[in-house]
Amino acid sequence: MVLKSFFDGSNEADSTQYDVVTLASVSGTIDLWRAFERDWRATLKKHGADWLHTTDLVAGASPYSNREGWCDASREAFVSDCVKIIDERVVIQRPTMRRRGLVPYAVTIYLKDYLRACADNPEVPRTVSELLSTQVVYRCLDLGYRMKTDFFHLFFDQGEPYMGHILDRKNKATTRKRIPMLERITQIGQINMRRTPALQMADVFAWCASHRDIQPHPRWQSVILSHHNVFDERYHYERIMKIQPGIAALVKSWGLPPRKPTK
Repeated sequence: MVLKSFFDGSNEADSTQYDVVTLASVSGTIDLWRAFERDWRATLKKHGADWLHTTDLVAGASPYSNREGWCDASREAFVSDCVKIIDERVVIQRPTMRRRGLVPYAVTIYLKDYLRACADNPEVPRTVSELLSTQVVYRCLDLGYRMKTDFFHLFFDQGEPYMGHILDRKNKATTRKRIPMLERITQIGQINMRRTPALQMADVFAWCASHRDIQPHPRWQSVILSHHNVFDERYHYERIMKIQPGIAALVKSWGLPPRKPTK
């Protein structure tokens, strides 16, 4: 069995522009992805859209601008229909109801807390993207382990810094020896979000998680956040400081390529 995971970020690791930065993933087996993509493409066709990019849609920017034939009502209808598909396809793990489905996960880091933790604890990774990518990919690998997955395929949005951290580890024999699950990652790549419904879904989760603290929530965002017990993990100062002692020295011993620290 193959577990396919798709990763998309929201915001940049720049505390002068953003309060938080988020990396989201959505994971599932091929049959679950096939059913989701069929419904998603039908929704795109219904609304005359080629893809969904949440930031542009919320802002009314191209290709969802008024001059391109959109309005507040049509934008709201489009994203609401997309979220309806997501809501129908994600896993449910509640005491009163359980349903097999695609599994979302997101980590949101508060940037000022992160910089404070870096100053107070040398064990904290020096780049936000390293902390985000390793934590989110670990969750996907752990999910696959519990599902008895044979292989993992990991796909990242183009132009984001996350894939490089995983490739660095995958390509090092010393790291693979320490983390045997890396051997079961048989595909890692960057793909075009505009052509990939799964990445568009991950984008929705990333946007909703990164904007969780901004009120009021649109109704469609509230639907996504209703699954917070499944996917939404937030790293404040105290959580960031809980890095296991010795991790920094261990990672340094692997000889991974240096990265520019987050400032």
